[in-house]
Amino acid sequence: MKSVIFDLDGTLYDNKGLPLKLVLGDIRNMWVLGAERKARKAIKGTDFHDAAGVYDALFSKMVEVKPSLTVEKARTWYQQKYMPLQVAVLALYFQPRPLVIELLESLHEQGIKVILYSDYGHETEKIEALGIPAELFDGIVSAAKMGGLKPCRESMLRLIDQFGLNPAETLYVGDREDTDGESARAVGIKFVNVKKDRNAWDNLLKSLLSDQ
Repeated sequence: MKSVIFDLDGTLYDNKGLPLKLVLGDIRNMWVLGAERKARKAIKGTDFHDAAGVYDALFSKMVEVKPSLTVEKARTWYQQKYMPLQVAVLALYFQPRPLVIELLESLHEQGIKVILYSDYGHETEKIEALGIPAELFDGIVSAAKMGGLKPCRESMLRLIDQFGLNPAETLYVGDREDTDGESARAVGIKFVNVKKDRNAWDNLLKSLLSDQ
């Protein structure tokens, strides 16, 4: 193995309770959050070529879901309220899974390329809010920056090309079969689901650390 791709939310930390905390953190706009969730689901897996295309599609779809919105209102809420709220909530209430930093340090020291691949933006701010040093990653990107939300195959191909990865020598670690798992399988990368069972994270640690 020469590279590992890590998802962020639900993978490097247990995100149980996160949706409720996001609602309570901006309860006045919970209806906008509902529109975002439906819009995100509607456009996932589609290639929009770049981040601008992804967000234009997302905000336009939010307006379709809630016609009382406008694209600019949706954009402003997302960029100025929702994403900063995610960062703040992580800093206040969440922490990395056991031995995350030690694992990343071990992989880094062994020369294994480590990539963070999040479905959301503000990815660097979010890992820093969790207390995970950004320098432990060789690349930090969002699916939107790659042109399409997970499980967009074209986004994965761009990620592979950008970071010079060999799918046969790469492991993808995530928490959802429908996004992370499908992303990995679409390009022939082995996938490990940290929520497969109660021992999945511990088993991953044993596997990766024993490989060193």
